[in-house]
Amino acid sequence: MEGTFDLDKDGQYEFATVEFDRINGHSISMIRYYEIDIDGFQNLTWELELPDGLLGSFVGVRLADLVGDGVPELIAVANLSENGDETILQPIIFYYKWHDDGFGETPAGFLNLGDEKYFVRCNNFDVFNLDNDDDQEILLSLGSPLRGLSIVDLDEEGNLTMIERLEPNALKTGIGFVYGAALDWNRDGYDEILSFSPEGNVMKIQPYFNRNGRLVLGESKQEIITGMNGPLPLSLVVSDWDSDGFKDVLLPFQSGHIVSMTLSPATVAVEVLPVDAGPLSDMNVIDINFDDVADLLLISGEMNMITMAMGSLDTVGLEVSYFTLDTDTTGAQVFATLPITDRGDYTGVIIASSWDGEENSVFLTELGKLEIEMSVPDEEDVVAALDEQIDLIDLFPEIKHAMDLPKMPKPITTIGQHLPQDVLPRHVLALNQLFTYKIPEDEAREFYSFRWLTPPPKGMFFHYESRSIQWVPDDTQLGAYKLGYRIEMKVGESVSLEATVRDSLLTYQMVPELEGYDEYVWIYVNDPPMFLTAPIGTEFVSNTTFAYTPVVRDRNIDTRVKYYLELAPEGMVLGENGGLVWETDSADVSVYDVRLVATDGFDRDVQEFRLFARAGVKIISSAPTDWKVNQPYQYQVEIWRPELAQEMRVELLHGPVGMSMNNNYLITWTPELTQIDTQYFAVKVSHGVAQDTQNVAVFINHPPIISAEPPAMNVVNVGATWDFQLEVSDPNIADKITVTAIELPDGMRIDPFTWRLRWDPTNEELDFSHMRLEITDSKETYFIDADFYVNAPIKIVSVPTMTGNVGEPYQYRILNSDKNKGSLLPYDESIRIDNIESVRIYSVDITDDVYQENIGRYIGDWENAEAVYLTEPDKPDATSFSRLNLKKYVQTIFWENDRLYILIETIDDRTVGIKDLLWEFFQGAKGKPPKVIVERLSPVRYTLLEFPDGMEVDEYSGVINWTPSKEQYDSHIIKLLISDGYTKDEQTFEIYVNHKPIIVSNAPKSALVDEVYRYQIQVEDKNSNAVLTFELLKAPQGMQMTEDGKVVW
Repeated sequence: MEGTFDLDKDGQYEFATVEFDRINGHSISMIRYYEIDIDGFQNLTWELELPDGLLGSFVGVRLADLVGDGVPELIAVANLSENGDETILQPIIFYYKWHDDGFGETPAGFLNLGDEKYFVRCNNFDVFNLDNDDDQEILLSLGSPLRGLSIVDLDEEGNLTMIERLEPNALKTGIGFVYGAALDWNRDGYDEILSFSPEGNVMKIQPYFNRNGRLVLGESKQEIITGMNGPLPLSLVVSDWDSDGFKDVLLPFQSGHIVSMTLSPATVAVEVLPVDAGPLSDMNVIDINFDDVADLLLISGEMNMITMAMGSLDTVGLEVSYFTLDTDTTGAQVFATLPITDRGDYTGVIIASSWDGEENSVFLTELGKLEIEMSVPDEEDVVAALDEQIDLIDLFPEIKHAMDLPKMPKPITTIGQHLPQDVLPRHVLALNQLFTYKIPEDEAREFYSFRWLTPPPKGMFFHYESRSIQWVPDDTQLGAYKLGYRIEMKVGESVSLEATVRDSLLTYQMVPELEGYDEYVWIYVNDPPMFLTAPIGTEFVSNTTFAYTPVVRDRNIDTRVKYYLELAPEGMVLGENGGLVWETDSADVSVYDVRLVATDGFDRDVQEFRLFARAGVKIISSAPTDWKVNQPYQYQVEIWRPELAQEMRVELLHGPVGMSMNNNYLITWTPELTQIDTQYFAVKVSHGVAQDTQNVAVFINHPPIISAEPPAMNVVNVGATWDFQLEVSDPNIADKITVTAIELPDGMRIDPFTWRLRWDPTNEELDFSHMRLEITDSKETYFIDADFYVNAPIKIVSVPTMTGNVGEPYQYRILNSDKNKGSLLPYDESIRIDNIESVRIYSVDITDDVYQENIGRYIGDWENAEAVYLTEPDKPDATSFSRLNLKKYVQTIFWENDRLYILIETIDDRTVGIKDLLWEFFQGAKGKPPKVIVERLSPVRYTLLEFPDGMEVDEYSGVINWTPSKEQYDSHIIKLLISDGYTKDEQTFEIYVNHKPIIVSNAPKSALVDEVYRYQIQVEDKNSNAVLTFELLKAPQGMQMTEDGKVVW
């Protein structure tokens, strides 16, 4: 259906149709033009039938403005045949002009595009604008032998003429029909052409670009679309269905595929729409829900289902819904629809066409928008229209269709039938051979006449000259026939007298005496059985099973083939269907003759063959089936054979890259990282026909990849949170990684899904803890070990002395509180001390450069020695040794920052001295040890951050020593820090240094009686805020001292 239109501008919609039927085995078609009245019924207003005497069918119908006057013309294309043969066609195009009351009776023009060549069929046609003018041109696709496109336009006189023929290079050869469609992809007013041909699962496409009215061949493309079949060119749509700004050519297929072809300067983009609508019969593209996005209306006539695929700018993809249109006719299925549009807008009504197997029905139904704005004519116009009689217009009024020819009764046809049971045919006939049955006669009985009682088979006749029935049956006449005929035989003659009045003569006539009989004879046209197959594998290895089921051709309609074994080895079994089975053992090593007979009771076929049973070979070794990547793989192939001297051929049929086999049948291979998961190889050993194949599937495992694991030693402060994401992956596709916590510190948790570790340690988990995780992919297991040191914050608990005197020693011992019993020394290599109270730490400065350069050798000798016993330094050559093993008491020795660090442990109140240890370490018994400076270290570091000159802190004991100088009086701020390497504490205090007062004046040595004795004491005190107090300790009677130090007497 094509539409909708309103050419007469009466407010009632019109549409055109192409209708098909078959009458007496011939296909007929016609084009009709309908108008929908105000009651929703379609009225036929115009009709076009094929010319009288011409066979063929219409390709389609389109309305387009060919003249450029704004009034469309009706274009019809038909494939016609002049000689009555539907296989020899010529494409002819017609066009009809529109008048005020309808299309004209006669075509305004027509054109034969066949070029007077046989079998040139038009597959589809389209209208387009080639030169960006007011009129349109016609594009037609033509089949073999042209396989191209033709462009037709009107000349100045209004005649159709072909202006250009296109032969797409990519479509010159092929088995599929060539189709064409036009679209203006860049919206410049010049339409481009897209030619394409679906060939099996391959879509061939050849575009033509329009360069100002000149068509330029574009880049061809082939796209594989699996399963597409049965294109529907009448439902081809050009639309911007996905609202991307580019028009697409949508081609539906009966297989359910909808192929979208989008043209661009670079290529043709091909896409299969993601819609499952079943087997399709029609497709429309409309905006059903008025959201300015095109929607798809898909019709499946076979399933009687309509699919709506709604597009949207807000969501990705199509929203699909399915429904069925119920019709008044039982069993009718809708196979085509046509949306009614008004100026391009969908009105909410569709025209649906249904078929019930005998009759086609067209009806209107609402879908989507329910409001239909149709103008209602005046009642007088309606009455006048009903009174007018509509004349159906034919191109050739005197057309006589095939259905108008007189019909003849169908003759009875004799065909073969099943041979009745208990009936034995008198004659069995062979195919394509002359059968002759002569009527028996003798001297007393002479043949006179023959008459069929029942119709004989086609081709059978009675030959009077030879008095015989003759027939040459073909392969379409198999089966049994019952012949019925009557034979008249002359057994004698009699004389009868005839009198004539005319000449008064007596006339005698010889009258034969006849004797007849009816005879019914069964004959059987037999197709003899024939073996179509021959046994394969007649040369096989003994101790195996030989099986053969023959395929026998017998085209008789009542085939009953039986099988017999006339010659066979002992133990061979024959089945009802002719199948042979022979279970051999290792002793059946010989050559055996077999003769198999197939018979249908009339004829037989014999098949003879020989069986060669050979001694076998076998691969008895088993290949490793689980291996690891980058690990050399070896497999020694071991073979069993009856005779060790017999030659064999062993070959590696296939295998992964890099696998090889040497002359000793040793397979070697090193799997690479790209060869993980299952790899296959096959080994074949053969000796003549005796062979054995071993197919091996080796799983190459890649161990789990631990991308992130905790460090070997982790320090966590009490109150802090230790959080770590364990990252483990496995390149093997099917491997499942399992993480199992073998050992965890108290309170630590691991997420079983994400493998995230979390720990909030408390004072209960101080010092050292251990974690052990098991990582496995069920084939290989790995462990993650990590130690944790939970550190308690160190605190200063001592209170310093706040005063001091110039010139007098000041001492303050820093006392700290640390709940840790152990310690983790923060050197380059973490040193673990489980009990810090039993370990002494020494730093040794070696002053001899030679010993410094060879310190690695001394450390290596120390570590490699199983035991180092203490000797007496005064008697190095003495044979008596102490039973004290130094290595037992030395926890570790290491070199760092040009210092030798030694940790000595006290065990069971026993220990060793640093001097004895250094003697043995530097092998003092073999020479003079170097000069060293030994310093004992503390696990706690003491640091003065702010302090006066001369103040020092002992790094081991934490004692602050200071003797203030004469200039260091008044207040001094002291700021100190202690640290265990991980936490710290600070203490700040102020020391007041007192400068003692010194009397610098001299008192008068003499005085006069009864005269006042005066003496002002002069004192030196450098303290800025000093308050002097004067006291008279010893004086004569009457002497007094004032508060400011003045003596009066």
